[in-house]
Amino acid sequence: MAAPPPPGSLPPPYTAAAAAELSPTEQPNPEYERLYHAYADAYGSIDQVRRALDAPVRTLGSTDAWLGPEARQWGGRLDSQRGTLQKAADRILWDIYDRLSSTQRTTPRV
Repeated sequence: MAAPPPPGSLPPPYTAAAAAELSPTEQPNPEYERLYHAYADAYGSIDQVRRALDAPVRTLGSTDAWLGPEARQWGGRLDSQRGTLQKAADRILWDIYDRLSSTQRTTPRV
């Protein structure tokens, strides 16, 4: 699963100046703004999560500190967990993206 589009591919929340130009029956949706900022924050830091197990996998594979069938089995599980972590990171982004892209930028003024 690939990462979703970057935050800049979606319309940003309304600025105060742009909100003043909305029709009198509309107002900026605070939920859209909250989700947009959450998505931008998550998108900016998700690579750190994706790479969290890279160093341990590299260390285990490039040293002879631990050898044998148990080491290979443990290393295989570690590599598998790294893949699971990377998929989970992408899923988090997709969940926020899906919610954000289905949220209206404006709500009716009440």
